[in-house]
Amino acid sequence: MSEDVRTLETEAPPTAEASPSRPAYRVPAAEKALDILEFMAGRPEGVTQTEISAGLGRSIHEIYRVIQLLERRGYLVRAQRSDRYRLSLKLFELAHQHPPVNQLVDVALPVMRSLAADSDQSCHLAVLNGTQILIVLQADSPLPMRYSVAIGSQFPILETSSGAVLLACMPEASRDHMTELLIAADSAIDGDALRERLAAIDLNGFEMRTSLAVDGCINISLPIRDHLGTAVAALTVPFLPQTRARMDHEAVLRCAQTAALEISRALGAPDHAGKPAGDNKERPHKP
Repeated sequence: MSEDVRTLETEAPPTAEASPSRPAYRVPAAEKALDILEFMAGRPEGVTQTEISAGLGRSIHEIYRVIQLLERRGYLVRAQRSDRYRLSLKLFELAHQHPPVNQLVDVALPVMRSLAADSDQSCHLAVLNGTQILIVLQADSPLPMRYSVAIGSQFPILETSSGAVLLACMPEASRDHMTELLIAADSAIDGDALRERLAAIDLNGFEMRTSLAVDGCINISLPIRDHLGTAVAALTVPFLPQTRARMDHEAVLRCAQTAALEISRALGAPDHAGKPAGDNKERPHKP
């Protein structure tokens, strides 16, 4: 029997915490492993065992064997000639083996490559991950100068057009609940302005506005829908004006709408899903 198995078996048995509805069972070894992975997710520069211990409020003795196990299973990588650990890409690879994500990527990739080639603009695909969006696919512009977003990157939902589109396309009750949570968590958010923004996306079926993160870039973002008509991802073109590009942002919007509809139909979306309710000319992009 391996040392890892012996270690897990000698943990205290799962304990149940009393609850009016159902018991909440604790699994200490699994909790330690998840705590470590979640702690390291926001630290790409790597951390030492001591830093993990301090960050989690656990002793080195508590986490040592769990760290060794995660390293052997390929979830953690230790830098050569260093005692710093960082996350590997194994979690990202596992996520892409999940059938819904795998199907989405398989369907979207050829369409996005065609969109990038036709529009001279890069594009990326994002999915919702809590109150953040996760980039799961990227297609680069054929031009020498281009704007790209790294696969695996995460951004706060309201800092991106992808996030705003996914929020706007939620069922009404879920959207309202998420909106209230975001407003409560950040006093800088103008609730009325946010609701107006989401209503405009809902009306038009897309968002086209100047990027909040990159000067001179116009985000063009549309929902990707599945067979139920649910928005499962957002297709976004960060339009970068340059003299060698053959299209302006209005023409790129039309190309992106066609691409989003093609991906959605390949996922089984109803024909009416994702179509803008109004004429594009009624909603110019916001500076």
